Amino acid sequence: YDKPVKGRKINWMKAGILESDQILTVSPYYAEELVSGEDKGVELDNILRKTGILGIVNGMDVQEWNPLTDKYTGIKYDATTVMNAKPLIKEALQAEVGLPVNKDIPVIGFIGRLEEQKGSDILVEALSQFISKNVQIIVLGTGKKAMEKQLEQLEIEYPDKARGVAKFNVPLAHMIIAGADFILVPSRFEPCGLIQLHAMRYGT
Repeated sequence: YDKPVKGRKINWMKAGILESDQILTVSPYYAEELVSGEDKGVELDNILRKTGILGIVNGMDVQEWNPLTDKYTGIKYDATTVMNAKPLIKEALQAEVGLPVNKDIPVIGFIGRLEEQKGSDILVEALSQFISKNVQIIVLGTGKKAMEKQLEQLEIEYPDKARGVAKFNVPLAHMIIAGADFILVPSRFEPCGLIQLHAMRYGT
């Protein structure tokens, strides 16, 4: 291979793929995407076409992510009680992060790594366009330092509308999934995306 540098080299990933009995990835669509071209398959698309690749959708932990038994939320609910429970959990979430408590204000949540793949830079740029509306946004994530700084700046610029929490916080992640009205997923590409599965389970 000429790339990334000329000369003989070993690609351990290629060796692993060729020696495996079965190649799996995190979703059927991502399996198709990986063999669709050199850029998506990171120059291993030809090898993956030769061996074949199977996509199985990532599974979430249904014990941990269950609104009826979630240890991080004060109110438990299921499909029959979701409409009554969610506004109360939303108020608890607003209070937890220090936003004005008002069940009638739509709350938008983002949970994820702060990096280009997850679209965190798109998110920060888009915020200014809808922050003027009657909404609140809560962003939880860690990653690139520049993006973490932008997060912290959010609260200074919009103290009654935005909170940026640049740390790993499992209880808050559960509260956002349960209490938010919307989960934002601005990813440039998302091989599977557990966050969508969590949100759907919690009626978000």
